[in-house]
Amino acid sequence: MGIGAKVWAVAFLAIVLFGLQADGETADQVFYVSPFGSVGAAGTESDPFKTIKQARDAVREFSEQGYDVDLEVLFREGNYAMHDSVVFSSADSAAEGVRITYRAVRGEQVIFFGGASLPAAAFKPLRSDDSRADTIIDEHARKKIRYIPLKAHGIHDFGERSYHGFRVGRGKTPPMELFINGRAMTPARWPNEGLAPMDKEVSLEERIIEAGDDWTPSSPTGKGGTFTVDFDRLKYWGAAEDMWLDGLVANDWSWQSHSIASIDAENRTLTLRDPAPYKIKMTPCFYVENLLEEIDMPGEYFIDRKTGFLYLYPPQDMAADSFICVSTLTESMLVIDGASRLTFDGLIFDTGREGAIDVRSGEANRFANLEVRNFSGTAIRLDGRNNLVSRSFIHHIGGSGIILAGGDPKTLEAGHNAVEDTEIRRFAEYDKAYTPGAKLEGVGNRVSHCEIHDGPHGGITLKGNDHLIEYNNLHHLIQEFSDFGAIYMATGHDPSQRGHLVRRNYIHDLGGPGRKWCVGIYSDWFSQGSTFEENIFQRIGDDPSTFEFIAMVNSSGRYNRFFNNVMIDCPIPYDRGYNMSYGYIKEGKDKKLLADWRKRFENPELLSGIHGTRYPELHRFFDEAIWFPETCQFERNLIYNHAVPLHEEYIPEHFIMDRSRKGWSHHEDLANAHDNWVTDKNPGFVDLSAGNFNFRDDAQVFDEIPGFKAIPFDKIGIRK
Repeated sequence: MGIGAKVWAVAFLAIVLFGLQADGETADQVFYVSPFGSVGAAGTESDPFKTIKQARDAVREFSEQGYDVDLEVLFREGNYAMHDSVVFSSADSAAEGVRITYRAVRGEQVIFFGGASLPAAAFKPLRSDDSRADTIIDEHARKKIRYIPLKAHGIHDFGERSYHGFRVGRGKTPPMELFINGRAMTPARWPNEGLAPMDKEVSLEERIIEAGDDWTPSSPTGKGGTFTVDFDRLKYWGAAEDMWLDGLVANDWSWQSHSIASIDAENRTLTLRDPAPYKIKMTPCFYVENLLEEIDMPGEYFIDRKTGFLYLYPPQDMAADSFICVSTLTESMLVIDGASRLTFDGLIFDTGREGAIDVRSGEANRFANLEVRNFSGTAIRLDGRNNLVSRSFIHHIGGSGIILAGGDPKTLEAGHNAVEDTEIRRFAEYDKAYTPGAKLEGVGNRVSHCEIHDGPHGGITLKGNDHLIEYNNLHHLIQEFSDFGAIYMATGHDPSQRGHLVRRNYIHDLGGPGRKWCVGIYSDWFSQGSTFEENIFQRIGDDPSTFEFIAMVNSSGRYNRFFNNVMIDCPIPYDRGYNMSYGYIKEGKDKKLLADWRKRFENPELLSGIHGTRYPELHRFFDEAIWFPETCQFERNLIYNHAVPLHEEYIPEHFIMDRSRKGWSHHEDLANAHDNWVTDKNPGFVDLSAGNFNFRDDAQVFDEIPGFKAIPFDKIGIRK
């Protein structure tokens, strides 16, 4: 099946063993690198270099002699310690018509490693004179906990936690993490799983003692808020000096990691060090971490930054030969700053406190058959032009899996940066909200044939112009927060950002218990001028504990087109989402947004230049209905509900939720809906029970919807 069903361990092994050409077969010049090489080596197979920097410099010197030939750098198996960034500048480019390739020797595992290993034997039982040990609550756990003095092993930079999250930014370089056998351990926290027990029946007047100041970019400092808690655990945390709240205090989508300034065990209150965006205005949903006192579960750890001691409750599989390490590299592992026509193939990038690959400028660079894992920042960032990541596996990442920038927003020249045939999962583990698996910025970039799954918030976000998202399999997203989309954009502040095409994606199984407004494709906040066609949505909202899960939302946008989509067992298939317009008018925000738009259009080049030519509807921007637009289209869409019924408040005749209880009009006339079919009968899938959503040639949908196009379902996902 083309939606990417596979076992990645087997697939990645196949990449390494069979995806590479025979060593040196096509290159005119070959250099060798080995972990057992030497500094003064010649770079031959019998006398290899020791580091990638040596190889880069040798290639540069060779190229400077005027040899415009294909070059290869072959890495022998092993770990290559990375202590700082390896930078490739314009001087490291291949000449026009040739390439320089850095890759693993066929069948050998090559790892660029940004950590420091720790011997299992160096972890010792707690000392009787360690005063910190007495603060550990669980007496049974005390007997299990081991510690290691990091400074004695040459490790002195532990990093520090910093305020980060929605609106406030990513903070400082993330702190050191601990990994055992490639798996991240858990900073000691309470509770061990889930969230702290907080009674939502308690009124906010009673809950919020002090809302604190409102964090804004122009006023980022001030008073943090104070609220009451519904548990007595605070009494054990009196000696803790660096506690952090991980969660939500303002909205169920605006996550931050907050430093806790103080606690009052007697009155059961908790005070944040910094102000939160929008202030504290809800019953907080959170857990508390970085507490030595709370180590009581295998895999939990705590770093005492004063003494340099790392405390660990060993996981059950930790053994004498376990590979234990901490992340130490504080820069991007590989930086492309001006280099072009380089290829990196069959390599593993493992462990770091920032990202793995950062392409700042350069053209036609290729990254194929990579594995990128255990980085605290964004795994890969592509700027420049015509750069490509393909057939790779990105997982266990603190930030986004990949950011695709590039392109010129003034001239609308496309960047043509892309990721394809790549799996991205378990991302946004450090910076959790608004940190998608793939982020599109700039102009004219592409995400295609990828599988993106298992993330706390969205799968793909867009801003900029003319991006292409196609043939992707997106699932098990928006698992921890609400009000977001598997594919999401919120670009209403700048109407000139438009022109995206989102097509032939399979989006399914979103959200988690207690979540709300989890959406398949979410054109939020007046976003405009994009086309969404031939996408398939399934089981978006089949859990009765969810609230208003929706396949597609068009939140007060204009000139958005929804064509030929298929929605299977989605209680709310499509909603015009006028809550944004009503909310702005009710709160008086409409006047400011309208003023911002007028200011944007004061630039005469906006309409007289390329934007006015490519997007002619911009010339009518202020002449048409603004808050309740009539210019979107919903045509030739199939809505099939068999196992899950439509929402009781959904009006299928007009493809909108009934908001009359809020005093809103239906605005039936604004849907511009034509030739859609709502049915509870199988419309003609090849094999519904087996999840084959190709259509038979004689499918009834072709009779019911004139001009309906069969969606090539078997081409969606990672290609074999």
